[in-house]
This record gives sequence, C-alpha cells and structure tokens, in this order.
Amino acid sequence: MHRKAHLPCKLCPVCLRNFVWRKKWQRCWEEVIYCSQRCRATKKSTLNKTSTTGQSSHRRR
Repeated sequence: MHRKAHLPCKLCPVCLRNFVWRKKWQRCWEEVIYCSQRCRATKKSTLNKTSTTGQSSHRRR
C-alpha cells in the first residue's frame, strides 16, 4: 500500500518541474504556486527587473 503515489502535484512556473503536495501545505495548497523559496525569489527578481526598466534583465556591453 503506497499512499504517496496518490498525492496531488503542480507545475512550478519558474523551473517547470512538478512538485508534490506536502503536509505543511495542507491548509493552503490552492495558494501554493512555486516549488521552493528559490523559485519564488527568482520570479520576483525577474519581474522587478523587467517592470522597472521596461526591458529584459540582460545587460548590453
């Protein structure tokens, strides 16, 4: 009897990997978007750089 095979999963929009439900997310699973703090920080920094400059985050030399 494997219970973990039936856990719900989602796709992280930053790294495009599937991540599985965790007990610490049992009350807020609908609100979970990112698989990790690193992906959350990456998404925020990418959005901030593009929205403030109006261009991509890459610099020209």
